[in-house]
Amino acid sequence: MKRRTWLAAGAAVLLAGATGVAWAAPRQGPNIELTIIHATYVDGGASIDSRLPRLPNLTKSEPFAHYNVFTLLDRKQLPLEAGKPVAYALVNGRNVAVTLGSVSQSDAGDRRYQLEAHIGEPGKAAYLKGLQVTLGENQPFYVGGQSFRGGTLFLELVVVP
Repeated sequence: MKRRTWLAAGAAVLLAGATGVAWAAPRQGPNIELTIIHATYVDGGASIDSRLPRLPNLTKSEPFAHYNVFTLLDRKQLPLEAGKPVAYALVNGRNVAVTLGSVSQSDAGDRRYQLEAHIGEPGKAAYLKGLQVTLGENQPFYVGGQSFRGGTLFLELVVVP
């Protein structure tokens, strides 16, 4: 009896493959990768955390040029769904919320993601009321300026497909 069941199941799989039935996994949406960077200035040397591969290209540009030590504090990927904010607690007590507005395609076929970011602290006025930006896949965008432990926090936001 078990042999017949296994043969029937195998035949069904072969038949489905032969008839072109697609067995697709549910499509997952994009993720937002949040990287929290602590930037400071110290006399006598510079260093960039090796886990921040995109940063060396930016250290000569404003506002990064004011700092010479960059340390990765945290990195997290969170799923994005249109119209639903995803929140993350920052090391300074504030929260960042990122919302996917829409997804479009460029003439070249590249996906573009419209995001809105808010940074706030419970019971206080918003630090960043609402920043809207449109990004391509794996294209970093930086938000900075929050004081933290003698330096500044930078948030790197990247849409990961």
